Amino acid sequence: MRFISRTPLIPIMAVVALVGACSTPSPEAASPATDTVAVAPPAPAPVPARPVHWGYGEEAGPASWGSLSPVYALCGNGKGQSPIALTSGTATSGPSWSFDYRTTRLAVAHHEHVENLVDNGHTIQVTVDEGSTLTLNGTAYTLKQFHVHTPSEHTIDGKNMPMEVHLVHQDSAGNFAVVGVLVKEGAANANFAKLVANLPAAKGDTVAVAGEQLDLTMHLPAREKAYHYVGSLTTPPCSENVQWLVLQDMITLSKDQIQAFSSRIGPNNRPTQPLNTRTVSSVGLSGSMR
Repeated sequence: MRFISRTPLIPIMAVVALVGACSTPSPEAASPATDTVAVAPPAPAPVPARPVHWGYGEEAGPASWGSLSPVYALCGNGKGQSPIALTSGTATSGPSWSFDYRTTRLAVAHHEHVENLVDNGHTIQVTVDEGSTLTLNGTAYTLKQFHVHTPSEHTIDGKNMPMEVHLVHQDSAGNFAVVGVLVKEGAANANFAKLVANLPAAKGDTVAVAGEQLDLTMHLPAREKAYHYVGSLTTPPCSENVQWLVLQDMITLSKDQIQAFSSRIGPNNRPTQPLNTRTVSSVGLSGSMR
């Protein structure tokens, strides 16, 4: 059973103008002078966390994100930004990590600047049920959602893949960990076939399919080895200190499956950012998938 709900687009930025009006009292309203008490003006409305439109084209694109708003300043001057260019076979040993991924109900949204855990405008996002976790260096991160970028944001040996899946996790203190899964063209993926069959028809739509389940382990390659580094969110506000694991092996989708995503959202990849003083390590899966 398929339910589609359309939510109105949230205004990018509400501008509130407070205009003080002065008037002269009429003689009938005049009264003897009395002591007056100064009244403080009302506090201004809070500024939204992500108030300014951004995108991927020439106007308001990645090169100008840092200058669009002070909220986005790290996009321009941050020293620990993502994505980065990765080189195969050059990483050093790093922290231990393991997955405990389960299943989730199928609920797919086409977001365009929707306020959520992360402002993933211009993407297809699946919000997952509670219960799937990533453990990194002894810290448990709960999987919150995954979304896609076409083409990939991280590069391997200077090359973009046609697609990248970001699985976004958060720990109890609010810190982020993101697992990047690169996608290459090949055999069709049965798990992603469920998503393709139920993609929202328009931006702002959400499709929920009663009784349909996704096996989240099928979003991962068979051999789990990853590049690890500390980076940022790849969309404004580009917050830093995000733990990144980019899996070295890739999954495959058919040409038609990749096209189904890219025709709706692509291109929506941020260019690679300078590594600066950071290091990239190579880490292997510890423990079992479940």
